Amino acid sequence: MERSILVVEDSPTQAAHLRLLLEGEGYRVDVVTDGRQGLERAQATLPDLIISDVVMPEMDGYAFCRAVKSAERTRRIPFVLVTERNAPADVIKGLQHGADNFITKPFEDAYLLERVRRIFENLELRRRGHLDVEVILNAGGQQLIINTDKQQIMELLLATLEDLVRMNGRLVEAQRIVEDYARDLEGKVRERTAQLLQTEKLAAMGTLLAGVAHELNNPLAVVVGRAALLEERLREGPLAEQTHKLAQAAEQCARIVKNFLALARQHPPERQTVNLNRIVEDAVELLAYPLRMDGVEITLSLNPTLPALWADPHQLHQVVVNLVTNAQQAMHDSTGPRRITLTTQHEARSGRVVLGVADTGPGIAPELQGRIFEPFFTTKGPGKGTGLGLSLCQGLVEEHGGTIGVRSEPGGGAIFRIELPVQAIPARAGEPATAELDPLPRRSILVVDDEPEVAAVLADVLSTDGHEVRTAPDGAAALRELTERTYDVIFSDLRMPTLDGPGLYRELERRDLRQARRIVFLTGDTLSPEIRAFLEQVAAPTVNKPFALAEIRRALRLVEGA
Repeated sequence: MERSILVVEDSPTQAAHLRLLLEGEGYRVDVVTDGRQGLERAQATLPDLIISDVVMPEMDGYAFCRAVKSAERTRRIPFVLVTERNAPADVIKGLQHGADNFITKPFEDAYLLERVRRIFENLELRRRGHLDVEVILNAGGQQLIINTDKQQIMELLLATLEDLVRMNGRLVEAQRIVEDYARDLEGKVRERTAQLLQTEKLAAMGTLLAGVAHELNNPLAVVVGRAALLEERLREGPLAEQTHKLAQAAEQCARIVKNFLALARQHPPERQTVNLNRIVEDAVELLAYPLRMDGVEITLSLNPTLPALWADPHQLHQVVVNLVTNAQQAMHDSTGPRRITLTTQHEARSGRVVLGVADTGPGIAPELQGRIFEPFFTTKGPGKGTGLGLSLCQGLVEEHGGTIGVRSEPGGGAIFRIELPVQAIPARAGEPATAELDPLPRRSILVVDDEPEVAAVLADVLSTDGHEVRTAPDGAAALRELTERTYDVIFSDLRMPTLDGPGLYRELERRDLRQARRIVFLTGDTLSPEIRAFLEQVAAPTVNKPFALAEIRRALRLVEGA
């Protein structure tokens, strides 16, 4: 059945992108530009799904959603809000107005399509009340084959009980057939519905975590930057130790925010040089409080000469967090010592790095060890596990060309073993040599960011190094500044009102290609495929918020050497 989707979006570019994306998946797409038009179209055509922006003229997305959900004719249509407003309060506001789902811009195309697919799958279950099944009944030598929805099946079976009795006079057997089928079907419906709801909860939790992380990134950039500046300025003074502790605490907060994004799987896959020992230490640091509260002792035996991996640090971090969390939960009811041991080693002969995660829990029964990596399989009680953790771990490890396995004896704990290949690390063109430590000559620098405090701390960092710095609140203001004079380097945020970073770059490319090639981009959240493609195309250096001083200076050197 062809599904119809109403897209309500006032940006012609975004509307065209959504139409192309959804029509490419076989959906029938209708597009209007504001909530008032959307309400009229929804009442007239009754689409299967509504995807709406929040900020629109005439009637915004919240009011549009409330109007749709208030009308008897349209209230059952699933409603998805798509917006840059990704704070938890915005998500809650959307849900209060009746939204069924919430997708944050910028989003990955595959993520949006997966959300749409799951919404339709869940809608189908709600409408039909069952999974598609075929029932074969044998009665009195005759065979009845039924393939339809549950309600019709049950009505037909119950209505024909008398016929079944007349066939063979065995009412009890006919009744048992119906009851057994009903229980089996209801069980399958509950199981599948629970799986879908759990997946929906995970996706919603990911959105919330990503929103929290994004909201923290800008103030954290200020805290981290200011703390680092204080540490540099008071290095020899009486407050040196205190400022060092402050800087360490700020960096720890920044790592936790990055860990949130990794757990939410909102960080785009990226391969880079990775120190597996550091990933293990960060994961343990993130989980330190719940482990301590549960009386779990952590032992680290990490090989200090471990070779670097070419891997995605966020994905490997998620693997370690999942394994440690599983081990903690496995030992929750243990009366003996609760200990998790993490080891790393390098097997030079096989060219692999090995990570081990061992616990002192009850172990895994032999008959279950072959199933623990299956999606949705869990040995935990209701509400205590999704059955997705180990399946996700296996997928992420295999994406890196590695393997994951388990060794366990009942009562003897469990040992998970991950093997990852040591691959040649690609050469990075244009990256300055580590020995290049001479200070750069004085440069004129324009900082473009709509967050005044972030712009100010970045300006202070650069001014401390002797550079002349001015700031602009968005791309449009930066263009006005650049018509009056040129700058050696431009640091620009990617997401800004009026004119964003890519828009600034394109306009500079048209006006003055040399200036466009002197941009360093700042970003504080996940990147859409379009933005990542843009960054790859222009080959501009990028600094993630919250940023370390060394990252700013390194980016400056990259531009200087371009």
